[in-house]
Amino acid sequence: MGAAQLAATLSDSVIVRQRALAAAARQWLQPQPGSPDVTERFLAQQAALGALFNQLSVASLTELGLPGRLPSGSEPVRGLAGRHEFNVAMVMPLQPASAQGPVLAGVLSLNEDNFLSRLPRAALLDDPHLQTVVADQQGYVLAHVDGKRLLQLVDEDPLVRSIAARWRAMGSPLEPVPWTGRFGQQFAAMAAVPGTDWMVFRVVDGDAVFGAASRAVSRTIVLGACVALVGALAIFGLTAWLLKPMGQLRRRALLALDTSQPPHLGWPQASGEVGELAHVLQHVTQQLAASRADIEQALLQMQAVLAHAPVGIAFTGETRLELTSRQLERLLGYGPGELNSPWKSLLAEEAPRDALRDEAEALFLKGQAFESEVPLRRRDGSTLWARVQGAAVRGGQRRMIWIVSDATDARQQREDLTRIATRDPLTELANRRDFEQQLAQLVGDRRRRDADCVLFIDLDHFKQVNDGAGHAAGDQVLLSVARALQTHVRSQDTVGRLGGDEFAVLLRGCPLERAMHIAEQMRVQVELDGTCAIQPVLRVTASIGVVEIGAHHQSLAEVLHAADQACYAAKHAGRNAVRTAAEVRQSSGG
Repeated sequence: MGAAQLAATLSDSVIVRQRALAAAARQWLQPQPGSPDVTERFLAQQAALGALFNQLSVASLTELGLPGRLPSGSEPVRGLAGRHEFNVAMVMPLQPASAQGPVLAGVLSLNEDNFLSRLPRAALLDDPHLQTVVADQQGYVLAHVDGKRLLQLVDEDPLVRSIAARWRAMGSPLEPVPWTGRFGQQFAAMAAVPGTDWMVFRVVDGDAVFGAASRAVSRTIVLGACVALVGALAIFGLTAWLLKPMGQLRRRALLALDTSQPPHLGWPQASGEVGELAHVLQHVTQQLAASRADIEQALLQMQAVLAHAPVGIAFTGETRLELTSRQLERLLGYGPGELNSPWKSLLAEEAPRDALRDEAEALFLKGQAFESEVPLRRRDGSTLWARVQGAAVRGGQRRMIWIVSDATDARQQREDLTRIATRDPLTELANRRDFEQQLAQLVGDRRRRDADCVLFIDLDHFKQVNDGAGHAAGDQVLLSVARALQTHVRSQDTVGRLGGDEFAVLLRGCPLERAMHIAEQMRVQVELDGTCAIQPVLRVTASIGVVEIGAHHQSLAEVLHAADQACYAAKHAGRNAVRTAAEVRQSSGG
C-alpha cells in the first residue's frame, strides 16, 4: 500500500535537512563579547536553509526546552519552549560542539507548508482512496489531511484507530519493514521512517477496492433475473391467445438466451397484441444482452483483482476452495488453476485444525473477522507460515473470503530478536539478562514449595589459555565447558553464561544434596574437557559455588551475593572445588 515508500521519502527529506544543518554549523564563528549581530548575520547568510525550514534560530538547549538533551545525529524532536506547539525541530551543535553551547535549530511548522505537511495531501492526489497519517512514537499526529488532528493522539483518530491500537499492542515498534492487515472493512499498512521516531500509517476502505465489482455483480444478477422472469411470464400469458404469428414469436423467444443471436433480429413484424408482445420481448432480449455484458465486465474486474492483488485471496464453500488469486497459488507453489483441493488439505500437519475451525466459526457467528498466523502446506510439502484473515460472505449459501500473506520474514525477525535478547552469541546459552530474569522470577514466587538451587561457576586459569593460545582457542574452551555443563542438567534447568569465564546453572525442584552431586559431576567434566586443543598443557578447571534458594533470600541480589561468596570460597580452597553458601556462613560464624 506504499507505506514503506512514503517512509523512505520522508527519511530522505530528513537526511537532506540534517546534512544542510551540519554544513551550516561548520560555518559558525564563535561570537566575541559585544558583537550580538554575529548571530543575525549568520542566519541571514543561510538562504538554502531558509528554503528547507519554516524558521531558523541559534539558541542554547535550555532556551529550546531541551536541557541536557542533545538529540543524536540531529534527529527531529517535537515541540520547542516559547514557540507554537505545532512544530518539529532539528538541532545541530555549533562549533566547538558542546552540550552547553549554542545549537542551530531548523523548525518545521506542522500547520505551514513544508515536506511533512504536504505529504498527506500529495498522497491523496496519487490515490483518492488511500488516507495517510504520520505520527511520532508517542502517538502524536505530525501530518494529517485534516489540520485539526495535528498533535492529537493517533488513537483518537477514527481513520487510523484500529491500526494504531494494533501498533500499540505490538509495543509501538519503529520497524522499517511494512506491516499490512485488515480491520473490518478497512485495509491498513504502517512503516517506520528510518532515522526518526515517526510512523507512517495508510488506510483504504475495502469497499473502494472490491465494492464496485461486488455491487455490479449483484445489480446485474438481480436485473437479469427480473427481466428473465418478466419475459417468461409475458411469453406464457400471450402465447395462449395467439396462434399463427405466435409460432415465429415462440421460436425467436426461445433463442433469447442464445448469445450468438443478435438481440434485435428475428422478431415477427405483426400488429395488435402479437406485435406489441414482439416489441416487448425484443426490448427484454436487448436488456438481457446488456445485463450479460455487465456481468461479464464484473467478472473481468474480479479476475483482474485475483490476478494482480499483492496478497493471496480465496473464496471457500463448506469444504473446498472455489476461487483463488494468482498470488495465493504462487505462495503455495501451484500453477494457474491448479489450486482446487479441499481447504483442509492446505493446513500443515502441525496446525491445530479443530481449534482453528472452532475459533473461526465462533467469530463468524458473531459477525467478526478471523485473524491468526497459521502454518500452511506448500505443494512440495514444506511449511509456509502465513497471516490468515477471514470473514463470512453474506448470502444464502455458506461462503467465506480469506486474505493470506507471507508471515515467514516477520516470524523469523521475532525469533531472531528473541534469540539476540536472551542468548549468549558464542555458546547459545542463556545470557546474563535472561538468566537473572528467570532467577528473579523464581525468587519472587512465594508460592513455590520445591527446593531450588543455583550454581555459580568461575573457570580457573582461563586467562592463561587466552594469553598463551589466543582468543580463538579460548572460545573453543568456553564451548567445551558449555557442552560439559549441559550434559548434566534436565530439560527444566537453565544453563547460562554470565560473561567472560563465568557460568551459572539454575536447578529447579532440586534439593541441596542433589545439587552438590550435580556440581561435583560438572567439576569433574570440566576438568576432563577443559583442555586447550592447540596447547594441551593449558587447561581450565571450575570453582563452583552452590546456593539453595530459601525463604530468607528476599531478592535477586541476595542470591547472587551468596553464590558469589560460595564461589570465592571454592577459589580460596585451592580452586577446582565445590563449596556451598551454608559452609561459608558456618565458617564466618553466621
